[in-house]
Amino acid sequence: MLALFTMVFSCSSAPPPEGLEQGMVSRELSTPRKLLPWVALADGRVLAAGGHDGSRTLSSSEVYEPETGEWYAMGAMRTARRNHAAVRLADGRVLVAGGTFSASFGALASAEVFDPGTGRWTAVRDMSEARNEPAAVLLPDGRVLVAGGFDVDRHPVRSAELFDPATGEWTRTGAPVSARAGAQTGVVLGNGQVLFVSGLQAELYEPASGQWTKAGPVGGAAGTHRSGHTVTVLPDGRVLVVGGTTSRAAATAELFDPRRGEWKLAAPPAMPREAHGALVTPEGRVLVVGGFHVMSGSLASVESYDPVSDTWSVEPSLWEARRGAGLVPLEDGAVLVVGGSNDLEGTLATSERYDPGVCTPLTCEATCGAVPDGCGGTLECGPCTAMPACAAEGCGVFDEEDLAFTRR
Repeated sequence: MLALFTMVFSCSSAPPPEGLEQGMVSRELSTPRKLLPWVALADGRVLAAGGHDGSRTLSSSEVYEPETGEWYAMGAMRTARRNHAAVRLADGRVLVAGGTFSASFGALASAEVFDPGTGRWTAVRDMSEARNEPAAVLLPDGRVLVAGGFDVDRHPVRSAELFDPATGEWTRTGAPVSARAGAQTGVVLGNGQVLFVSGLQAELYEPASGQWTKAGPVGGAAGTHRSGHTVTVLPDGRVLVVGGTTSRAAATAELFDPRRGEWKLAAPPAMPREAHGALVTPEGRVLVVGGFHVMSGSLASVESYDPVSDTWSVEPSLWEARRGAGLVPLEDGAVLVVGGSNDLEGTLATSERYDPGVCTPLTCEATCGAVPDGCGGTLECGPCTAMPACAAEGCGVFDEEDLAFTRR
């Protein structure tokens, strides 16, 4: 499977301070971001709202425009937050709920809605309970289910509630069988039920009745306790759970069949990982990107899973190792990998673009010597007489002979 990762923004400078005015444009994220959900908007753009820049919790938001490769500053959220949930509503707006402001603050009950047309945020009613790291999904009827999370004392929450976009109101629904926390662990199945996976237990939520039932221990014989894992719905309706950790990253994957209500082990990935990203490509494979392993640190490795053959393939690596990065499908079939953090650079403002099935050779611009062309070959880029550089004026090549800086 041919594929290519390309850096969307390859040179960086110090990020601007929080509070950029709406409409400002940047070739990178306006500030490094981690600990946030990334949302694909209905018009093909990508929303980044809140998160953490390595030293503070953020209220700012910005939108990525794939056609220009630029980030545009939007209005700030009313509340700075990280570890929150975000869901695109049926009308194209985005609901953000919960999270936390700081480790000492505990959890937030507040919620707000982003309007892509105006770039502004509007507060809605608070949830009935404060929730840090809740799971949230859009139900087929247009309501949003928010479940679990940690409360203000860092205890897992055993409750769930529903947001109605038509009224802006929250209502209680049935309580899960077990208290649980961990964002992005809920998915909507083909039959309309919602599967939540974390810890050793999985549960099914039935929207019609508001009731929860056990979906069996995750992995059955494997019995793998998971957090920091990914949960992905396959084209055939089954669900793939990959990685995660208790004390260290797991090198296992498991499949849930909703028709049979059964779990089974899938072929194991090559690399144990947690805090990674996963999504289904247009070809029906599951792309698993980056993450963290206690022995290796942040990971740049990428694998893809073929659900038909139950096999894994190694894909081209990221340019930068990332854990907790955003992984967002774009309308042209490419994937945007953005933000997160690694062990060398801390929190990241850079982005990368993954093009499955496409290989575009790199050029010799701003480099020298023999370099990989990105497609399995080598480019001879000549003697190293010029030094790639970044300066306040932009990115280019600094030539020691004429001391000229050339933009690119």
